[in-house]
Amino acid sequence: MPDTQRQKFPKQAMAGLPKYGAMKTKPFWMAPLLGLGLLLLLYPQTATARETKGADFFVAANGSDKSPGTREQPFASLERARDAVRKLKQAGLEKEILVLVRGGSYVLKQPIRFELQDSGSDAHSITYAAYPGERPVFSGRRAIKSRRQADGRWTASLPQVKAGNWFFQQLFVGGKRRPPAREPDQGFFRVAATGPDDHTSFQFKKNDLQRYSNLADARVVFLHDWSISRVGIKNINEKTNMVSFTDPIGSSGHSFFRITGFEQHPRYFVEHAPELLDTPGEWYLDRKQGVLSYVPRPGERIGQTTIIAPVLEQLLVVRGDCETGSQIKNLVFSGLTFSHCSGPNLPSGYAGIQAGFHEPRSGARGRSRMPAAVVLENAFGCRFENCRISHVGGTALSLEGACEQNRVVGNQIFDVGGNGVMAGGQSTSLQLLAKNNLIANNHIHHCGATYYGCVGIWGGITEGTVIAHNEIHDLPYTGVSIGWMWNTNPTPCKKNVVEYNHIHHVMQVLSDGGGIYTLGRQPGSALRGNLIHDVPLNAGRAESNGLFIDEGSSELLIEQNTIYNIERSPIRFHKASADLVRNNILVASKGIPTFRFNATDPKTITFKANTEVLAEKWKPPTPESTKAGLEAHYRRRRLVNDQGRK
Repeated sequence: MPDTQRQKFPKQAMAGLPKYGAMKTKPFWMAPLLGLGLLLLLYPQTATARETKGADFFVAANGSDKSPGTREQPFASLERARDAVRKLKQAGLEKEILVLVRGGSYVLKQPIRFELQDSGSDAHSITYAAYPGERPVFSGRRAIKSRRQADGRWTASLPQVKAGNWFFQQLFVGGKRRPPAREPDQGFFRVAATGPDDHTSFQFKKNDLQRYSNLADARVVFLHDWSISRVGIKNINEKTNMVSFTDPIGSSGHSFFRITGFEQHPRYFVEHAPELLDTPGEWYLDRKQGVLSYVPRPGERIGQTTIIAPVLEQLLVVRGDCETGSQIKNLVFSGLTFSHCSGPNLPSGYAGIQAGFHEPRSGARGRSRMPAAVVLENAFGCRFENCRISHVGGTALSLEGACEQNRVVGNQIFDVGGNGVMAGGQSTSLQLLAKNNLIANNHIHHCGATYYGCVGIWGGITEGTVIAHNEIHDLPYTGVSIGWMWNTNPTPCKKNVVEYNHIHHVMQVLSDGGGIYTLGRQPGSALRGNLIHDVPLNAGRAESNGLFIDEGSSELLIEQNTIYNIERSPIRFHKASADLVRNNILVASKGIPTFRFNATDPKTITFKANTEVLAEKWKPPTPESTKAGLEAHYRRRRLVNDQGRK
């Protein structure tokens, strides 16, 4: 429609729109970046610009915690170095402190924890960084070594499992995530018909399921439009082709999560039963006998191929005092790798609501947060940079509570069961508000490996969050999700910026999302300069889009984005209003509308100077020409890292 038919965009929504290019030079970002700290932004190998001999303490995998922590006699653990820093601080923190960590593997028995007493000061930071040219790996793993080979399978006896002290849901073989035994091996079954209450049973097609020998451990994974349920099996009747469940499918608080809430014949698959172990790369864990069985892939050799299962649910926790609101300050983690931790322990299954938030199955109402391998809670001015998080079962990194002015920059995050990065929470309390955090130049991909409804980067009720210059790809659901209110009620959520990200090959499994997904009223917020492409045709009921401006999304500025190769509309509005959409390049195939309006009056959206292009006449740009994606230095690092990543 012509601009004259659109309502005028509210002035208050235009006020104070932040930009990454401007914000990254503002005092609150730059105050900590003095001396060594500034160099840490550039490259992890420069973490020792004042020479390694100037480091205060050293850590090495072959060190000893009884040693003095020198280069010649290093500590063996990061916890021992942390304690040494505590003692050093007793006289007052009058300089930057640097702990260098040598390469190698550090197997953790418990998460590494930093508390208020471990803070830097307003003037000086405390840095834990990789030794130049080396890669220290902190792992919550347990290696599985005792194996036998018979009938084309490897088996290992695990006494801890048999004793009931360990039950894992992820397995990594030769550095790769392997799926539990499942059927079908690829794709999904379809529900034939729902049961009487549309929550606790359904009819399956003949021969899709059978009465498995371990119903107590087997699970049905059920796909809703934008989330999943993982439920235990109560009974399978092969005569009537009916399966019933120990818990309801879907959240009990929302009627649309019933079995036929989105479509009459939804998708599902079954996993973790011995009868399903028939494909190379699959595994099955017999909880009663304490035996792991694995079907090796071509080229894997028993005794030569590593098999790793996670033990810990968290690896690094940096936490202020949540009761008093006191924040832990000015800690820096650079060049470190965190790998191998489990997902949430959910004996009664999983009822996903959105973005990894799920319903407790004990009868309690509410939403539980997906646990994270790395947690910063009530943290101020901390930096997590040039690190790697991989092979984890839940979320990779989470900023929680009153987190302010923290930086998550230049990291590699991949092979993640849940979300890549989370910032903020569900609460509208100002005391718990995450503010002015930066998430930039991260390479985030292959997240949601277990929990398909998870996203690359999630921002909830948050103010001033900047999500910029990330590359995000290969996800089952949305790339970036920002906002957490399903109406236009005022909340502290405002002045958030999602700009110059390169988001592609998302929405690969679920539906009703997009490259970027928004919720709620967010005055002063912007989606700017993003390059979004390769969003396939929705497999569920609702379509997927480049931008999905969902319920309550209002007072947003949407500008200068380039969106192409989207099977449905590049931009969709649902119960949205008072947004300004200008100067975007939007590519759609013939017969596909550029904009789709669901329960949205088009007159409430202002459109200016957008370019609409037919896909047949479109030549895709490079990320560099649009300024989207990783900036030059981080792009070069990505090429190097991709060559060496396992």
